[in-house]
Amino acid sequence: MHVDKNISVVVYTKDMKNIISFSGVLIFSSIFFVPTYSVEALTSSQISQKTSASYTRIFYYQEGKNSRASFKANVNSIDVFAPQTYSFNSSGNLVGSVKADLLEIAKNNNIKVMPLVTNGSFGQASLKTILDNPKNQDIYIALLVGEAKKYNYWGWQLDFEQMDLSYRDKFSAFVKKFGDTMKREGLISSVAVIAQVSENPADYPKNLWQRIIGVYDYKSLANSTDIISLMSYDDPESKGPVARYSWMERVIKHSLTLVPAEKLSLGIPLYYWKWADATGKLVGIGGYSGIKTILNTYKVTKGYSIEEQAPYIKYTSAKKKYTIWYEDGRSIAKKIDLISLNKLHGFSAWALGLESPDVQKMIASKGYNFQDFSYNK
Repeated sequence: MHVDKNISVVVYTKDMKNIISFSGVLIFSSIFFVPTYSVEALTSSQISQKTSASYTRIFYYQEGKNSRASFKANVNSIDVFAPQTYSFNSSGNLVGSVKADLLEIAKNNNIKVMPLVTNGSFGQASLKTILDNPKNQDIYIALLVGEAKKYNYWGWQLDFEQMDLSYRDKFSAFVKKFGDTMKREGLISSVAVIAQVSENPADYPKNLWQRIIGVYDYKSLANSTDIISLMSYDDPESKGPVARYSWMERVIKHSLTLVPAEKLSLGIPLYYWKWADATGKLVGIGGYSGIKTILNTYKVTKGYSIEEQAPYIKYTSAKKKYTIWYEDGRSIAKKIDLISLNKLHGFSAWALGLESPDVQKMIASKGYNFQDFSYNK
């Protein structure tokens, strides 16, 4: 995931216990690394055979106490487990793994495993190694195939970020090689893309189109892969919710002009944004454990925006007022309604362990008619 804002911010680390404060331009990225298991592959045509009432629930994962607890507790609500645990380093080597006990949980509960692979820590060195050397790309892709075959992964999701517009064609060409190879090997191919509302650079503040958004050629990427996971969160113009409902509608509308609905997975945030009321600055990000602490410490006022379909709490600390926008069962239900309305492939939620308890209860009880991954051999 990503955010690009000029802010002063308090960032919670992955265990949501420690914090780091700093100022400047911030890009929030889901990075951390982490061996694996056995499933049968679903082909592109089988993905397309979903009924309008069915959708696929992809949950992202980063290692941590809360993440583990959520994964173990909510296996019935997870179709695809997507740990962000692999990367290509600056030498082009594939590094990372998925912990064996997590794979055992997935296997015992018929959950598909589709790890993410990133361009290092979203750095430029690995981008140059991979995208600027097309002759070596077959080697890098072969590493993914070998790892998937070794551990029987369902497939892979490429999570390449912090690429400027000059890499647009190079990235699309690499993804085509990736997608063609995955299909040939019976593996699912997926790409995570930063949300777009149009292809007009003027629609994005702070030169974001040229810097990090325009690199994703939605149409080309969709033609090459099975699933496009929209990072439809970290709304760059929001001064409130992580993903305004109105903005998400624009993202979906634009995306559907370039990506078939049955390939489009809507990104859903499970974390909060904290704003300083006096300055209008984003000063914190975190999961439910942080909200729980605030609820137990301060007198809060709770509210819900019908316009943006998101809840919030307001409180005062050291004579300073703050507003936290987060997601609850009601707001997530509204986002899932968008999936059903537009007959999308499903959702990609960031990330397990960050959600409030009622979110998983809602997902488990939501009118859900998932078409199983089984197929005729």
